[in-house]
Amino acid sequence: MIPCDLFHRSLLLATASLLLTGIALAEPTYHEEYIFPPAEPNGMHVHASSIVVCPNGDLLACWYANGEPLDDPRFYTKDRDKHDNVRIMGSRKAKGSDAWEEPFVMNDTFGTSDNNPTMAIDHEGRLWLFHTTMLAAPEWTWSGSIIQYMISTNYEHPGPPVWSKSSLLMPRPWGLDKVLDRVEEALEDSQFEEKYGATAEEARPFLKVLQARMKEVRFQRIGWMPRAHPLIRHDGTLILPLSNENFDIPMMALTSDGGETWTYSDPVPAIGMIQPSLVEFPEGRIDAYFRNSDRRQRIKRSTSTDGGLTWSLPELTDRLHPGGGVEVLRLQSGNLALVYNNKEKGPRDKLAISLSTDEGKTWKWTRQLEDTTGGRFDYPSIAQADDGTIHVSYSWELRTIKHAEFNEDWVQQGN
Repeated sequence: MIPCDLFHRSLLLATASLLLTGIALAEPTYHEEYIFPPAEPNGMHVHASSIVVCPNGDLLACWYANGEPLDDPRFYTKDRDKHDNVRIMGSRKAKGSDAWEEPFVMNDTFGTSDNNPTMAIDHEGRLWLFHTTMLAAPEWTWSGSIIQYMISTNYEHPGPPVWSKSSLLMPRPWGLDKVLDRVEEALEDSQFEEKYGATAEEARPFLKVLQARMKEVRFQRIGWMPRAHPLIRHDGTLILPLSNENFDIPMMALTSDGGETWTYSDPVPAIGMIQPSLVEFPEGRIDAYFRNSDRRQRIKRSTSTDGGLTWSLPELTDRLHPGGGVEVLRLQSGNLALVYNNKEKGPRDKLAISLSTDEGKTWKWTRQLEDTTGGRFDYPSIAQADDGTIHVSYSWELRTIKHAEFNEDWVQQGN
């Protein structure tokens, strides 16, 4: 028989060992809910959410959706997300509450379509909202978009934030031509398909289209779109991940003075890449995970070692990818969390979260958030509260935004 004091001492040592190795002792927790009741099928188009945890513990989510119908039929197209009444909506779940507020308007540009919102809270506690606005919807949509952004210091209250600043972000990219030149030179490389995820024969006609667009400055200055959260770098610099719908090339926009001035990274040296999601590591390295059109149907990743100014040639991860949006987050434990559609092809009817203990080299645990044949669950957004709770919002059937909250232990039970 083990003496009682020795047993207690052994238990304490074992507990300390578990804590030091990063193994949580909490019970698995999971809760899910709709932020608002689902719209009728073929009714309002609801998509592309972003979620943040406010300093006071409130949850704030935003998305785009159709507003009140406008009288003029010229405002409409068969695609509801490109109607001229699409606007940025939001809702709040106050800390300690069991319900989300009635949705409110975050921003609405009359007579055109506002899409793809994303939010961040910087080191000074300011809330940022970025979204695209289509210049000439419904005739000219994603490729004719510009970026609006707003800043608020007054947002921890019921209803919409009070915006203290609003402006346009008009990227001025340098080096798009160099990316296209690099791809053209690589067409003769025997490893072209391995590097770029398409055969040279498939790439040539697409490349010619992009080279023709380079001759028109308008294609370089517009068509830039956000999707995933901005990254607040360790020094407070905000990095907004962007991609261009005219070239399918990503680039980052950086500001360290509250949006007064902006600098831009070199473009990521590849084509067929959009919607980067960024994560920073303690030594300063930044990885970007991409939605992409690689025929091998895997998420791609690129690395920056200079704070997000230049990027490596993207490489494949082992994570399945049907061409949907992804988001990555470094958790308080140091583990990486990746939310994505974990299948190769077909509808985005599976949505999962994976955890990595080695900075994305391998993914030790995966658990499904959704798995219903023929459904649509996509464009996830992820945040973590101070208590360790992980919050994920995502589009549910294009009819509402769903919110799931859970801890790492729940994910680790998934395998």
